[in-house]
Amino acid sequence: MNFSEDEILERFVRGDESRTSEGFGLGLSIAQSFTQICGGKFAIKIDGDLFKVELQFKTIS
Repeated sequence: MNFSEDEILERFVRGDESRTSEGFGLGLSIAQSFTQICGGKFAIKIDGDLFKVELQFKTIS
């Protein structure tokens, strides 16, 4: 992948420009904002040609 964790979270950035599928490049940015608003943690790990999203929330007891 030719981008960093920070770059893929930018609004209107699409991971792979060669793809012909539709999209605006907002999904991960919205997911990150929503997770943070809910008090969670959002992290992206790039592993070769894959990326993994890690979400962490507190357990409600």
